[in-house]
Amino acid sequence: MRILSLVNLYAIVMLILVLGGTAISIWTTNRAAYYNDRIMLAHASYEAHLKLANATYRLFKQYGDRILIGGEGRTFERAVLIQEIRGNITEIRQIIGEEIDLVGEEEIDELATLALLETKINGLIVKFKQITSQGAPEVLAQNWSGLSLILDNEIDRDFQSLIEAALAEELEETEETRLAAKTHEKFANRLAISFALLAITFTGFALWSYRSRIQRPLHQLMSGVEMFSAGHFNKVIGLKGRDEIAQVATVLDDMAAQVEERTRSLESQNAKLEDAVRSRTVELERLLEDAQTAETNRRRLMADVSHELRTPLTIIQGETEVALRGAEKTAEEYQEALRRARDTAKHTNRLVDDLLFIARREAGVAKLDLQEVDLASLMTETLSMVAPSIPFVTTINNAPTRVDPMRIRQCIIALLQNARRYGGDQIEARLDATQDGFVLSVADHGPGMSDAEKQQAFSRFFRGSNAAEDYAEGTGLGLPVVKSIAEAHGGSVALADAEGSGLVVSIHLPGRPRLQAVS
Repeated sequence: MRILSLVNLYAIVMLILVLGGTAISIWTTNRAAYYNDRIMLAHASYEAHLKLANATYRLFKQYGDRILIGGEGRTFERAVLIQEIRGNITEIRQIIGEEIDLVGEEEIDELATLALLETKINGLIVKFKQITSQGAPEVLAQNWSGLSLILDNEIDRDFQSLIEAALAEELEETEETRLAAKTHEKFANRLAISFALLAITFTGFALWSYRSRIQRPLHQLMSGVEMFSAGHFNKVIGLKGRDEIAQVATVLDDMAAQVEERTRSLESQNAKLEDAVRSRTVELERLLEDAQTAETNRRRLMADVSHELRTPLTIIQGETEVALRGAEKTAEEYQEALRRARDTAKHTNRLVDDLLFIARREAGVAKLDLQEVDLASLMTETLSMVAPSIPFVTTINNAPTRVDPMRIRQCIIALLQNARRYGGDQIEARLDATQDGFVLSVADHGPGMSDAEKQQAFSRFFRGSNAAEDYAEGTGLGLPVVKSIAEAHGGSVALADAEGSGLVVSIHLPGRPRLQAVS
């Protein structure tokens, strides 16, 4: 048996023993509490019956004194005693109810006995009241025979026998419960001793198994490892078996046999290592060249940014200088110069706004004006404004979400403009639902983009080969801005090849955006 299986078996057996001991302890405690509660309830019932008998006899004595001695006194005391008797009966009934809840229906007979006692006491009280209500002492004396009959038959015989039977029953129940508790205690002790013997036996077996299966093989294994560390590879550990320690020993023996062969091959390996170092040196030189290329690209980016801003500013400055210099010009000429300056300023403003939004997104402070909108309606409105001829395909009647409608519209327009400039005439806009949101996509059937261009498509001022060659007015900020807006809404942008040819740009927006870095 493998060591891991043996340890698992020991753990399972120990767990069973612990759980069994815990269950026995809980069961023993609960049974002891049960017997203790039964004894306490029986004592309480016995005391309550004694109180009932005492109060009843005192009441009957006062009624007898009233009949024998006469007088109207002590009426209040009799009323108090009657109230006390009823309270005792109520207390006994409550105790019996608790016994029924604890033991079961076998205690219902006590309710019947209590009912007989209550009926007998009430009957005697009524009879005493009838006798004492006749008034004059001489009349009461004439009823002495009736009183004697009550005292002899109904009190001394019937009532006393009921009380004694109830008390005897409670004493018997107390004794039975004590015997059951003792029996339970003996059984619990025997069971605990049995579990202790079982645990001791299993522990002894586990220790023996540990010494024979784990400790001795480990000692032999460590001795072999020490020999190997001293360089004595001609020695073998020689452990046999299928357990993990024997397997480790076998592996170590095999490793020791291979050390000499490995030693012989060190020279050839050193030669290979030198070749690897030379190869790595070449790779490091290539990485250094890549780093220099990246630095060149960074500088080119800064130059592109400066150029993109300098050109419109130069145009604005030139237009204003032309308008201000020379002879007086007509209002139409001034207006034309102002219009050109305004258009150039708008272009510059858009360029600065795009750069500012990208920078804010990267800095984590992008600003969004979130509103509850329907993406289907937003796409329909945008297409009707900028590209009414482009087909819109969707199966969604209502796509509610919380976005910045101006920024999402900006994304749609940017995708449409890219598709119209670089993708040809066959353009299609779509809106689809996903498990966690919606996808806005624009597909064209143009030349598309290569895999290398797709990897750089979201870099600022990057333009694909077809865009750089055929369209000079582009800035290369469209897709970077779209990506920044989508990510600010907790979404993403993806590029994929269209069927046949072309490019599909998809914007994924969550149904409930996980906004990032919004202030």
